[in-house]
Amino acid sequence: MPRKKKDGRFINYYIDRHIFERLERYAQSKGQQMTTAIERILQDYLDRYEAAPPKGGTSMYCPNCNLLTDSPRCPACGSKNIRLPMSEDYCRLAELDTIWKDALADILTQHNIPFVTKNVLGAGLAARIGPALEKIRFYVPYRCLEAARALHQGFFAGAQTE
Repeated sequence: MPRKKKDGRFINYYIDRHIFERLERYAQSKGQQMTTAIERILQDYLDRYEAAPPKGGTSMYCPNCNLLTDSPRCPACGSKNIRLPMSEDYCRLAELDTIWKDALADILTQHNIPFVTKNVLGAGLAARIGPALEKIRFYVPYRCLEAARALHQGFFAGAQTE
C-alpha cells in the first residue's frame, strides 16, 4: 500500500556551498534524506525560537506598531513579523493626554532627544469631539529610548506626587 502524500511545499534556495556540505554530512550521519534532515532541523529551530523569549533580555521590535516586546508576537497587532530593533527605529515612548504634550516635548528637546508625535484620534475626529479627549503618542529612536524613558518616568513620578 503506498504512503499517503504529505501536505507540503517545494523550496528552492541558493545556499553557501560549505553549509550545504555540512548539511549533506549531517543527513548521511543520521541516515536521512536531505529533505527529512532539513525539515527536522527547521522544526527544531523554529520550536525553540517560538517558545523562548529573545536571549539576553533583548526585546524584539514590531515595525507595524513601533512597539518593543519580549514575546514572539506583537501584543498590539498580533504580527509575527518582528525583529531585533535597530538604532534608528522609532519606538513608542508614551501615550499622553493633550495637556501633557508640551511638557514632555520640552523635556525631550532640552535633553537633545529626537522625537516624533502622532495624534491617536486624528485631526478630524479630535476637532469634532474636542481636543481634550485627544491622546498623543511620542516616538523616539531606539538608541535614545532608555534615556527618554528615564526622563518620562522621572517627570511623571514628580507630577503624580503633587
